[in-house]
Amino acid sequence: MIILAHDGSLYGDWVARYAIRFAANETDRKLLLLHVLDGRIETAIAEARLARLREECAGAGVTCHQEMLTPGQSVHRTLRQATPHDPTALLICGTRVKPRRQAFLTGSVAELLLRGHQCPVLALRVVQPGLLGLPHDLLIPLAGHHDSYSRLEPILRRLLPQLRRLHLLHALPANPITQPHQTRERCETLLDEGRRYLDRIGTTLKEQHGTISCSIDHRVVITTDPAHQILVEASHLKAQMLLLGASERSLAHRVFHGQALEQLLRDTPCDVGIYRGP
Repeated sequence: MIILAHDGSLYGDWVARYAIRFAANETDRKLLLLHVLDGRIETAIAEARLARLREECAGAGVTCHQEMLTPGQSVHRTLRQATPHDPTALLICGTRVKPRRQAFLTGSVAELLLRGHQCPVLALRVVQPGLLGLPHDLLIPLAGHHDSYSRLEPILRRLLPQLRRLHLLHALPANPITQPHQTRERCETLLDEGRRYLDRIGTTLKEQHGTISCSIDHRVVITTDPAHQILVEASHLKAQMLLLGASERSLAHRVFHGQALEQLLRDTPCDVGIYRGP
């Protein structure tokens, strides 16, 4: 089941395109639409948007069940209480800039859902609404852990059918003080290790999914600024979406304790999905 937390805004409609596309490819072809009546969007405006969304679902052959929720202690808690405890479901929500705090994720409902998820969560930053939830070129930065792929697989398999190109990026972080003194041999050793790591990821992907229609590209770089490097690669590759795994240990630390993710969300040239699995 696909679950969509819709805030009643136009931006929520952009996020909804992903939810509809995913639901159309699920076995049950069902979408659970959740909206919390918190007063931020006039009820009449929200209801009109959700009615149009139900029409889109019908056109895509998706059964949509809508729940208008009365807010409890908070929007986050209200959504959590309405979300099934189902490790095979996927909760989709949006994250966008907040006028005074100028943060995309920090302190948001999306961050709280990622932290205390009832089921797998995908938080989306949409900058290309014209894609209509159908990115064809996907860039996945991987942190180097052995379980990186298994953590991302539930969301990756939902994106694979529409992909033309899949770019796997391993940006090796380097100390800006010691990096200039690294020998060429040491750098080549690190790059070779990174290539072997991505080769294993690519092999696992093909073993689990069989014939894959999209091309797979491996890129390994050594950088003193991983967030900036990811943005450079996304721009160079003309990626339409970045997929980040918040379950990875090093990335999770940067997500919740640093500014790297906020930089990515602020400066991204493409849509960004932050995924946390069960």
